[in-house]
Amino acid sequence: MIDEALFQQRLNDFKPEPLITSVDPTKEIEILMVAEDDDNIDLAKVNYLNVLNNNEIKKTSEDTIREYGVGTCGPRASYGTTDVHFELEKNLAELLHKEDCLVYCYGFVAISSSIAAFCKKSDVVFIDERANLPIEQGLDDARSKVVKFAHNDPEDFKAKVEKETKKTRKFLVVEGISWRTGKLCPLPEFIAVAEEFKIRVFLEESHTLGVFGATGRGLTEYYDIDPKRIDMIFGTLEGAIGCIGGFSAGSHDAIEHHRLFGSGYMYSASLPTYLVKVVLKSIELLGDAPQKFSGLAKSFHQFLEEECRFKVESHPEAPFKLIRIEPKMDETKVHQYCKEKGVHFIQNDEGLVINLNVRLLDEKERLERVYEVLKGASELIA
Repeated sequence: MIDEALFQQRLNDFKPEPLITSVDPTKEIEILMVAEDDDNIDLAKVNYLNVLNNNEIKKTSEDTIREYGVGTCGPRASYGTTDVHFELEKNLAELLHKEDCLVYCYGFVAISSSIAAFCKKSDVVFIDERANLPIEQGLDDARSKVVKFAHNDPEDFKAKVEKETKKTRKFLVVEGISWRTGKLCPLPEFIAVAEEFKIRVFLEESHTLGVFGATGRGLTEYYDIDPKRIDMIFGTLEGAIGCIGGFSAGSHDAIEHHRLFGSGYMYSASLPTYLVKVVLKSIELLGDAPQKFSGLAKSFHQFLEEECRFKVESHPEAPFKLIRIEPKMDETKVHQYCKEKGVHFIQNDEGLVINLNVRLLDEKERLERVYEVLKGASELIA
């Protein structure tokens, strides 16, 4: 028998933590929506290769909607796959020099599902201490043992590996460009350690696909690494490619396994066919844009460091520039000054984030205006 009085007392005493943190309705939340015109330049939007402004891509999207509609409303594993999905998977596999590929509806899901489909509870997975949220989510789902090494430090990775003596499967997950710091992964050094200890390598390429390497193939092209040395390449299509969705590329056997065990592939509605066509067209139009963008990224980085005297955390060829200014009050001052002058970018917990657009190379007046505003902002805190 249950003591009714005791039960009521315990029920009254039960005060669980809230499932979510309430938002203060009186607190102002800034939503950055910039209408680009003669007075405003949008460097907050991720549009590295300017595909969002491409009329040929817009026309392709419109034509596909007229033929296929706006979506299948079903997951890839059932009735969510069209011939266009297969075409994109073939093209992405060829671009990345991998045997096969999967296309996901959402970039976050592509990354987390790619990890959870292969890593299990008994496995050990080595990740960077600054790993992005989708990687962490994938490992939460996998319930593997996670070992973190110092940011972009192959030597610390090796030291951590040497301590894991248990005979079990081991994986390394690295980001081409860190979402949090903008720093470039020293991939050859990491692969050397992984091969020495027979560790499988997963490479996340969200911010390197399309902008690194002569043809935009990413870090394998940039470092001249045989893609076969990497077990899985995955990431979002939401950077240089200018669409939503994600991908995962590997061997035929790995992708077949992925089709059966990738939760996002099995249970999430597929990427709408017109957006699949957008990705296909974006890849088709890459041309020399990756090389042009690399030149812009390096010259922009040099300007920020030499002319503005800013501390730029990100790599010189990174598609976004992460600037850290102390004290934070000065960081806010720079952000506010540029916003008032019509140059818009992001301020977050990591610092100031400027997303580059290759279009600036063809519009010299706008690029010079960006330089002028940033230089003026730097003089405020000199």
